[in-house]
Amino acid sequence: MAAYVHMSFLSNYTVLPRFKGVDDVLALDISSNEPVFGTAFHSFRVINAYSTNTANNRVHSGSPEVRFPDLGFPLLVLGDLKIHNPLSDPLRHFSHREISSSTPYFEKAAESGLALLNPPGEYTRFPLVGNARPSVIDLAFANPPLLPLMKSWEASLHSTVSDHIPITITLAAPSLNQQPPRLHWADTDWETLDPIFKGIKVPAALTWPIPPQLDEWMSESLNCLVALLKEHTAVSRPSHHSKPGWTPHLSILRREYPKTARAARKHDSLHMREVAGTSKAGYFKAIKAAKNKHWSSFLLAANPQSLWTTKRFAYGRAQPRFPSPPGAETILQMNNVLLEHFFPSKEPFSPPPRLRPNKSAPPLTPDEIAAALSKCSPTSAPGPDGIPYFTWKQGNQINRSILVHILAPLVLLGYHPASLKSSNGVVLDKPGKPSYKSASSFRIIVLIRTISKVLERIIAACLLAAARL
Repeated sequence: MAAYVHMSFLSNYTVLPRFKGVDDVLALDISSNEPVFGTAFHSFRVINAYSTNTANNRVHSGSPEVRFPDLGFPLLVLGDLKIHNPLSDPLRHFSHREISSSTPYFEKAAESGLALLNPPGEYTRFPLVGNARPSVIDLAFANPPLLPLMKSWEASLHSTVSDHIPITITLAAPSLNQQPPRLHWADTDWETLDPIFKGIKVPAALTWPIPPQLDEWMSESLNCLVALLKEHTAVSRPSHHSKPGWTPHLSILRREYPKTARAARKHDSLHMREVAGTSKAGYFKAIKAAKNKHWSSFLLAANPQSLWTTKRFAYGRAQPRFPSPPGAETILQMNNVLLEHFFPSKEPFSPPPRLRPNKSAPPLTPDEIAAALSKCSPTSAPGPDGIPYFTWKQGNQINRSILVHILAPLVLLGYHPASLKSSNGVVLDKPGKPSYKSASSFRIIVLIRTISKVLERIIAACLLAAARL
């Protein structure tokens, strides 16, 4: 048994092979002085296991304990284990021998906290000769410290002379900024918020503030309002579109399948095993039939407006491209290259030491805010706070003085605070470019806070009215 490691990988990590005293198990200990893969661990282990059958074809070489140890750092177990189990191949008809020989391995993996990475039913071996069926015997397991690093499991490489399919397992550092739960703003509890909004009193801003004072006042006032809205908004749940074609009948079959499987394991009778097998086959066949029925009905209902949606469903989405400029090897370096390209460095703007009210500026009225909100699309993507325009519209209808007291000092003092300048940037590739190694082959969409866009519309309307005089 052998393992190959790229030289560029060895320049950053130490790789130490460990043999378990048997010929069919090889472990690689990967370590570094720095935490590996963006985690708190300094080591990572890969166990490559290969199983062979004994003469009577009933016992596999190598014990489950050797293949699935319980470790406190990231562990990846993979290899041709030559075991067949419903967890990896749910549509296969299993013999009693296959179940009894594979169960100890899956039970030991579960006991050690390892999860199966293979998509259920995706074959990894296609016999070149004979009458053997395709099977799922090349398995991969990950323990809890490794699961957050898992990005993909793919069997999409070109076939080799072997009857086993090459498999690619991709690891990626976990996101440093975990996304908060997505809120469903259409389900905001306005019935409860109505009396609260009517009683909100925004504290007055200083008449002659310095810029940091106005920044602090704006942040506190706006954050209290945003926190109140988020507190009374439900967390978004998966919509019915996430599983189109799902029926109440499938829900019943989904409950019955594991129930009969547990009963078969408990009583271990031929009748119960047949019932469990029938339940499993009926469940997966019903899912396949429901998907085919939904796809057929979707195609029959297709029209010129849904043509491109149909094409996208049929061919799938293109793999998103990402720039790989020279010298940018880490995520932070790539982020700096993109920022420098899209937002070149400029001399910082120096605000006046103290802000003075503009006596010629007309006072901001509720009608101006309502007019600005009426021109904002309810489907526009929000900025970092996630609050859409229709939420501000609803809140403004309840209490028209809130946004007036928040935005009026900014108009009067002619100042745009830093809290309204935060935004999300979405990088998209430009189609048809010969190379995507340069940042110039990409464009960026900046999503700023919706309340900032409302202020922008108010100022634009004021400038338009002044230009017409």
